[in-house]
Amino acid sequence: MKKILWGVLIFLGIVAFVMRAVPFFVSIYLNQNADRIVSNMITRTSTFGSHEVHFGEIVLDYNYKGTFLHIKDIEVTPPSLENEQKMKFNLNVERLNITGFNWYAFLFQNTISVDSAFVDNISVVSSSPPLDSLVNGDKERKEEKTEEKKNRDYDAIKVGFFELRDFTVEFKDSTNDSLRMSMVDMDLQAFDFKLPKEYLRDNKALFDVGSVHGTIESAEFHFDQFRQYTRVENIELDTKTGAMTLGYVGLLNKEGKYEYTSQFDQEKSWIEIDNASMELKGVDFMHFFQKNVIEVDTVFARDLELVAFKDKRKPEDKARRPQMINQILEKLDQKIRVDNFILENAFIKVEERPDNDAPTAGHIHFSEVNAHASNVTNISEKIDENNEILIEASGKIMGEGTLDVKLIYFLNTEMHDFKMSGTLRDLDLRSINTMVEPEAKIGLKSGKVNRLDFNIAANNYEGSGELIFRYENLEIEILNEDFESDNNLLRKLGAFVANKLVIKSNNPDKRGNLQKGNVYFMRLQHKSMFHYWWQLIFSGLKSTLTGEEISDMREKAKAERSGEESSNKLINISFGSKDKEEKPTRKERREARRAEKEKE
Repeated sequence: MKKILWGVLIFLGIVAFVMRAVPFFVSIYLNQNADRIVSNMITRTSTFGSHEVHFGEIVLDYNYKGTFLHIKDIEVTPPSLENEQKMKFNLNVERLNITGFNWYAFLFQNTISVDSAFVDNISVVSSSPPLDSLVNGDKERKEEKTEEKKNRDYDAIKVGFFELRDFTVEFKDSTNDSLRMSMVDMDLQAFDFKLPKEYLRDNKALFDVGSVHGTIESAEFHFDQFRQYTRVENIELDTKTGAMTLGYVGLLNKEGKYEYTSQFDQEKSWIEIDNASMELKGVDFMHFFQKNVIEVDTVFARDLELVAFKDKRKPEDKARRPQMINQILEKLDQKIRVDNFILENAFIKVEERPDNDAPTAGHIHFSEVNAHASNVTNISEKIDENNEILIEASGKIMGEGTLDVKLIYFLNTEMHDFKMSGTLRDLDLRSINTMVEPEAKIGLKSGKVNRLDFNIAANNYEGSGELIFRYENLEIEILNEDFESDNNLLRKLGAFVANKLVIKSNNPDKRGNLQKGNVYFMRLQHKSMFHYWWQLIFSGLKSTLTGEEISDMREKAKAERSGEESSNKLINISFGSKDKEEKPTRKERREARRAEKEKE
């Protein structure tokens, strides 16, 4: 009996020794081959294939629950590649701690599975050829890459808890070393992170995750041949609360408006957005991570400042086809649903350099702009429930007149129908001379809008409706060649005739008769949506003065489009008609007048 007992004790002792010795010797083996093992784990993937890996310090400690891995100073560098059409990565990591690395999953399931991972101070600099060359590469290279991914990438990556600190990344264009995209100082905590092989091969899916909380100091994306860039600062997201905030959002330019627009053979808009902040509530992060579908309950955009500039001395690109809101959503590849978009306290300025000798560009601005857009979506199920995008906006024109506008865009209609109505109150017309004078060489000497109401139904082809323009004391003056007011007798006589015989100074008149305006305009397909809005309203302003009926306006528009008749506009303040006649420049006229005075 004693022998059996001793035998059992000895056996248990041997088992205990083996159980303790195995992790010890495995750890010795792992540490002796750590560089090779970890390097192979990294370079076997298609992203880092053929890259070189160097470590400052590696410590592995194995137990039956998994392996603890501690690495300091990881450096991954690209080789010298003859084929410059491949992406290159330079990666540096100050510290990496992994617990619970599962060797069974790695060896038999081609899966990286760990309990937790902590990564500190990561810097990634990537260099690649222009995106078009990567996207439009030849078929053989695509097939080769696809096969390479199938053979080398992991079937899945799973991390129970993942923490990332101080992550910075830069993507550059290898042809000119210009920055394409950057992200600075990202901190992230994620639970139950999973990246299955199906997601690796799916362009839309990103990953599965239980919850994420993260912050990013700043991010930039450069485009338009690196002449413009978007910048976002102080980003924070939390999947548990479904919230995301952006402390600063900007669409910025590296070149001034004239420097930028002068580079193009045709008319090109210069746009800048600054000082905006955004807050998103009710974000479905999981749907985005898994299906690349953006779904948000409410988006708040605050204090946005937008400036748009156009140089109309450039010829127009009549081949372009700017789209309206419902058209843009319909053709957008990205699936999106925003139940409410709320704009608060925005400032919008529109500038145009007219095609004449005006000394300055014309401009008009809208301040204290507040807007609410609802049901912004291109998801078919949501459109079946409600096919209307409703936009309600208010603001001040030139800091004075108050404007309220309501727009309804119908989704999935053949002609992309929409309705537009609104009211403008209490505007001193002299305040819009900043736009009228450079465009039309006519000044509004006096006049006040008491109330302007419009109600319009339109589509991508034409629009019609009614406009009622109540104003008083309207009087114009004709400017000289220098776009200035003077005492020239002929100009004063022309203005007198226009004010007394053509333009009604008051509506309603002294007898109380109110002239209503008819709205009709046939869209110029190469013009923007905003131009279309303005021309619809302007047609109502003109008909208030002329008394034209919609049927006459429609026939006239058809004739103009067909070239049978040219338009004969009374006062052209339609944001710039092209003047084809070559005229002496402003400088040349001044020199001529100076020469005449010297002769006298």
